[in-house]
Amino acid sequence: MPEQENTCLWQMTSTAQRTVQATTGEDMLIDALRGIKTKPELMLLQDRLTSNPANPPLFTWVCNLLIERRISRGLAARVLSQLHDVDPSAS
Repeated sequence: MPEQENTCLWQMTSTAQRTVQATTGEDMLIDALRGIKTKPELMLLQDRLTSNPANPPLFTWVCNLLIERRISRGLAARVLSQLHDVDPSAS
């Protein structure tokens, strides 16, 4: 029986750690988004994030943060409008 309790405790701890790690990553992203002043800076951040295939697209990530009320509507509007208005000839 104690083995089962240890397993349950480990699973809860593991889940909590993953949640904290995800939150920490999102907090870092939010801080980065708040600090971005120009479109080239935003595109650089997007390029950095897409270099890791585990990350969702920045547009989707920002939408999810907005849905979860983790970022303001103003910040989301600024970022999403810049991401939506990407010049296709720049690629």
